[in-house]
Amino acid sequence: MKTYFTSDTHFWHKNILKFENRPYDSIAKMTNDMIDKWNSQVNNEDIVYHLGDLCLGNYEQTVDVLKRLKGKIILIKGNHDFSKHYKKINELGLLHEYHEVGITLNYNKQQMWLTHYPLEIGLRPRKWSIHGHIHGNESTWDNQINVGVDSPHFKHKPFGELITIDELYNVMAERLPAIEERYMNQKRNR
Repeated sequence: MKTYFTSDTHFWHKNILKFENRPYDSIAKMTNDMIDKWNSQVNNEDIVYHLGDLCLGNYEQTVDVLKRLKGKIILIKGNHDFSKHYKKINELGLLHEYHEVGITLNYNKQQMWLTHYPLEIGLRPRKWSIHGHIHGNESTWDNQINVGVDSPHFKHKPFGELITIDELYNVMAERLPAIEERYMNQKRNR
């Protein structure tokens, strides 16, 4: 079983093509290509944390997308995800879990808050805000990591590929020494 992260897929959202300059000339091509990339990485036993704004199509389009996606999808509600739709979708068994706000996840002595919006959790070593929402913008703080498909931090990956937990952990490990140093300096200066 593998674990993946993504956010802000915006399946069936026409305007996202120009807002984020995605590499497609139609929403059908974008939606189908991103589903194909998802399914080429994920098997049905894998867990995918989707941190919101999954689909901006109608209810039927959203159900169709979810029926086509592999994996155990844990959806954190985004600002474009309608609660009443996802509560019904959750009852259909198309989601492994659905959360209105967020959840925590521990991995390799790292504590992560998984939410749609970036959280300002303060400068603490091994504590991370894993989020989406800000699309092509960088996160404000070193302990915030944008896992959205438009994230500038993961531009080295083919567009639409999901982020593995090991890729996410590598970003944390890379940032951790600077965070620890700033944290210790703050403690000394109090």
